Amino acid sequence: MIKTCWKFSNVSCAAIAAAFGLFAMAPAPALAQECAGESTGRSKTLDPRVAASLGTVFEQMTAEQYPEALAGLNQLIAQRGDNMKPFDRATTFELRGSVKASMEDYGGALRDFQVALDTGALPAARNNQLRYFIAQLHFQEENFQQAIRGLNQWIQFAQGCGEPVDPSAYYLLAAAYTQISPPNYRAAVGPAERAVAGAPEPRKGYYDLLNLVYSELGDNAKRAPLLERMVNNWPGTKGYWTQLSGAYSVMGRDRDAFSVLEVAYRAGLLTTESELTTLIQYYSFFENPYRGAKMLDREMTAGNIKRTQKNLQLLSQLWSQAREHKKSIPILREAAGNSDDGELYYRLGQVLLADEQYGASQTALERALNRGGMDRKDTGDAWLLLGTARFSQAGPEDIPIWDSAIAAFVNAQRYETARAAATNWITYIRAVKQTFIDGKILEDQQIRERCVADLERIETQRRILELRGATPTAEELARHDALNAQCGTGQNSGAGGGAAGGSAADAGGDDVGGDAGGEE
Repeated sequence: MIKTCWKFSNVSCAAIAAAFGLFAMAPAPALAQECAGESTGRSKTLDPRVAASLGTVFEQMTAEQYPEALAGLNQLIAQRGDNMKPFDRATTFELRGSVKASMEDYGGALRDFQVALDTGALPAARNNQLRYFIAQLHFQEENFQQAIRGLNQWIQFAQGCGEPVDPSAYYLLAAAYTQISPPNYRAAVGPAERAVAGAPEPRKGYYDLLNLVYSELGDNAKRAPLLERMVNNWPGTKGYWTQLSGAYSVMGRDRDAFSVLEVAYRAGLLTTESELTTLIQYYSFFENPYRGAKMLDREMTAGNIKRTQKNLQLLSQLWSQAREHKKSIPILREAAGNSDDGELYYRLGQVLLADEQYGASQTALERALNRGGMDRKDTGDAWLLLGTARFSQAGPEDIPIWDSAIAAFVNAQRYETARAAATNWITYIRAVKQTFIDGKILEDQQIRERCVADLERIETQRRILELRGATPTAEELARHDALNAQCGTGQNSGAGGGAAGGSAADAGGDDVGGDAGGEE
């Protein structure tokens, strides 16, 4: 391969060299016959004087003396111009186009190559090579529609003449389809697939282009197998792993998406917070929250994931899902303390309630409701949980606590999602309260009946003594007076009123109860 060849071409310079006799080159008989429409039969040899000038130019190109080569070609064209026979003229402009391309004068190279092609004097193979050069230059100049037309013509001619189509031509054609406005990704599929399939060794650029095309078309059925090959060919490229995981996820293959990210993480490829948290959430999704919590805690400690309220809440949720409530509580409390609304205190109240820390749960839930900022569902649930936390602290005779729990449940009834459960709780607590009151009334009644019986028994004994002429002892008189006093003062003071089971607390209202007590 001669290094003076135009850098955008992957074809040997032998075609140019053959034009002035440095190499012998003629189309094969089959090619000449098949492409006879461009082989006009005119002379395909250079005039000796033109050949001499071009020989000097070629030597300058070999030495990469492009300005000198360009000056010589300009002088030749200025001196002989239209007096040159078509083959000489076509070869001269073909060579000058190559020089200009090497000097990155792509517009000038494009014009010269087009002049050479328009003469129709070159052999079919060289004319077709010029089509390829022109298409490449149109691409370089962002004339993508012209590049597409030229490449399709070149490919059609090459196939018709039995020439192999280089994969780079398919790659360039596919790339041009993606650059037009609007992009035609559907048309790019075929050439992009042929570029990947035809390359003797995997070409990263070819795979990247085909991956882009599949992605834009949403063809994950083809994209996933392609990305599988890409991670095998280039395992150190993080983007291929994350894209493969994403393709699996879109296809509903979440287990495969999870496995791919896990392999990438173990290889040290996942570095951004979003990548790491995606994997952590997969652990939660696949019922391994403990492992996700350990990973999140580790990456927070390493500084790879920020200690934001959102991430602290995620860590707390993972610990809670793993039934590690003791680890969840301080993390969520930290996040809640820095929050402007009550949402995180509501979450903290949930966790504390699950851990049976009823007093601390009550405090957190009251703070959540005082701060507000929650949606209707969470607000209703907070009232519901607050009633549960209050009721869970009540002893067997704690009517005021029962009433405060009922008040919370009455507030919860105002919210659709909590109404049914709150109503059930109110019915239950009122039944418990009424049962307690009824029991106290019955107990007082039984005590009074026993007192009356005792008094009647003592009175009977006293009358018997009087009939016998005996006098009661001071001790017997004292016992009689004490029993009479006890039975006459109303022993049932504990039950109070409220036989219907209601109280002022049943009226509900917005009173949360304040920040009573500190968090445990």
